[in-house]
Amino acid sequence: MSLLIYFKEIILKFRSSDAHDKNVFDHYFFDLKYYLNKDASIKDLSNLLNISTQKLDQISIENYACSCELLINEYRYKQFLEELDSSINSNLSVESILKFSGFKDNIKFVDFIKSKQSINH
Repeated sequence: MSLLIYFKEIILKFRSSDAHDKNVFDHYFFDLKYYLNKDASIKDLSNLLNISTQKLDQISIENYACSCELLINEYRYKQFLEELDSSINSNLSVESILKFSGFKDNIKFVDFIKSKQSINH
């Protein structure tokens, strides 16, 4: 009988709101590359997913060890580096690649890099 209770608890946990919210977050953020949207923000994502900003930050911190805003910029930066290395983009300006990677402009990118450097030091 205890095995039945164990599986029931697993099913309930899987069906819980937290698991569902994380799955929805992961789908939009990673599968659909939400972070490439130049208007991407925790508030915009909150409205899109109908999940509170506090819940989004909780999901991000618990699963990815950083705030949702930082996660957005980290994945934009990762995308930027991939695009910069791609031979397809060799004729594009850095500014074009930055915008393609989701950064609104050079200033937002530089601000992110400066904050990233201050965290590392």
